[in-house]
Amino acid sequence: MAEDRYFLIYQEASEEECLLTVQPYDDEQALAEAINHLESKQLHEYTLIKGRKMKAHLRVAIDLTEEENEADAPPPPAE
Repeated sequence: MAEDRYFLIYQEASEEECLLTVQPYDDEQALAEAINHLESKQLHEYTLIKGRKMKAHLRVAIDLTEEENEADAPPPPAE
């Protein structure tokens, strides 16, 4: 039977990007070091999951548009 693993999930964001990380750990010492590293970077919010076998699905939908200044916006199409 498979041994338990730990999954460390955390998010890092800046003005340019947002990174979601899911990192598996078999060793509690390596996990503790990773958590200490996160906290040294002032990342105190993370999720820790303990399990044997994990299946993940990631669904992301992002719709970004720049706001237009009404003075700069083209006129609406003529009907």
